Amino acid sequence: MYLKQEAYRQDLETAWRGIVNREKLGGKRILITGATGLIGSFLTDLLLYANRAYGMGMDVFILARDEKRAAERFASSMGEEGFYGIFQDVTQPLELEEPLDYIIHAAGDGFPLAFRTAPVETMTPALLGTYHLLQYARKVKLEKFLYISSGEVYGKLPETKKEFGENDCGYLDSMAVRSCYPMAKRCAETLCVSFQEQYHVPVVIARPSHVYGACTSIHDNRATAQFLNTALEGKHVILNSPGRQMRSYTYVADCASGIYTVLLNGKAKEAYNIANRISRLTIADFAQILAETAQTSCEIKIPDEHEKREYTPIEYAVLDSSRLEKLGWKGQYSAQKGIRQMLKIKRRSKKDDEELI
Repeated sequence: MYLKQEAYRQDLETAWRGIVNREKLGGKRILITGATGLIGSFLTDLLLYANRAYGMGMDVFILARDEKRAAERFASSMGEEGFYGIFQDVTQPLELEEPLDYIIHAAGDGFPLAFRTAPVETMTPALLGTYHLLQYARKVKLEKFLYISSGEVYGKLPETKKEFGENDCGYLDSMAVRSCYPMAKRCAETLCVSFQEQYHVPVVIARPSHVYGACTSIHDNRATAQFLNTALEGKHVILNSPGRQMRSYTYVADCASGIYTVLLNGKAKEAYNIANRISRLTIADFAQILAETAQTSCEIKIPDEHEKREYTPIEYAVLDSSRLEKLGWKGQYSAQKGIRQMLKIKRRSKKDDEELI
């Protein structure tokens, strides 16, 4: 339903124009896993939009485990020529006879509640899922395999206030269940480059920073998603801490244009941070901007022990985006602009849902 919104289409147009050498996507066959997630759904919509607006002639394949959810998310595109659904768990071998040009592996639960309640299921899309997709890529002679990792792979660096560059590698506690997500991402990255080294599968890694946008899951309990949901209900935006942690925040439209720029221009066996240098702020600053834009206010509450176990111990998580920028990419959304768009799109979507009831 999002594709029918003018504000959402504006984001898609901005993202499309932000892709360096986007004409190379013309006529390609592209598979996106995790297509109902925040990043995966925008990546999918961006290709569908480009097909409609610019006649790019791409064949877009999505892989999703929940067919009903996918049908609802892409209701306006189901049955459209050039759009195909594969409904299975990504941890199962990919049974697809048609050859592909690109695979973008975006599947996996990236929110703290999953890390605590389902750490095994958090790890398997990164480990088993990546393995099976790479085996398929090995058979069909893919042009490029892009793995969407995370800025969490950097762990904790000795320097407390240093930008994370792609060659940095900090401490992660392998015995902490909270490490299930970043550790699995690290392992998947190594699996990718190992497949290139041994089987000549061309791979590239994207490491998004803290990504936010309107198309969040109802299960997503990341701080940005919770801030958005409470603000839309007219309630106070709740901080579970003073919020002094510094983060790189990237609006989903910038994230998508960065990922496609890496897919088309990134060097094989390299990792690229996906972050916008004009959007670095503390969690409290993000919450305050959202609250002011939504015309509500912020409050701080004391978290319980379960909530504390979901937190990342990293206080300073700012990603250096120089390598991505050298490909010609530039972010378009400040935090203020991204939050305004997110609220506008989510409010319109909520109104549309209410009208259908």
